[in-house]
Amino acid sequence: MTRAKAPLVVCVDDEPVVLSTIARCLKREPFEVRATGSPSEALGWIAVDDVAVLVSDYDMPEMTGAQLAGHARRIRPETVRILLTGKRTLETAIDGINQGEIFRFLEKPFDPDVLSQVVHAAIERNRELLAATGDRERRARREALRAALESEYPGISDVNRQDDELYELPADPWDAAAELGLTALTTALDR
Repeated sequence: MTRAKAPLVVCVDDEPVVLSTIARCLKREPFEVRATGSPSEALGWIAVDDVAVLVSDYDMPEMTGAQLAGHARRIRPETVRILLTGKRTLETAIDGINQGEIFRFLEKPFDPDVLSQVVHAAIERNRELLAATGDRERRARREALRAALESEYPGISDVNRQDDELYELPADPWDAAAELGLTALTTALDR
């Protein structure tokens, strides 16, 4: 039996002491934690790896946390974004929401237990977003297969029946499709 891969949490802060505190708070949790002082390095990780959660400081010299969250959202929309800020202002909140669709704001100094709870909630949100993405992809694939079937056999998806008529379906409709010579479609379904 294969063990599920631990969710990946990326932490970004330009202050080394704060960054090590964030990482230390999360190291005890059941997820992989990567920490960096560079927003560019974090974006590289997000582009390459399945990052579940991004925890970022708001005020950094290379780019703001809101800008980082915005870039992360464009690269990997299902990565849930959390901003830490020492200056909780309306402007900071609006910037974070508009640029990065922030999941939560935490004020510095933060309570380690609250940070842990928020990251756990963000991981759950990431799972929900991944499931929704998978559902959309399956629906799109199903629709493409239906369209392919319809183009090969016009009218096959139209079912007209009288209320008193019964239809017998094969136990496995894809086996029946294979018998009809629709192997390209059954092969596509196995992908």
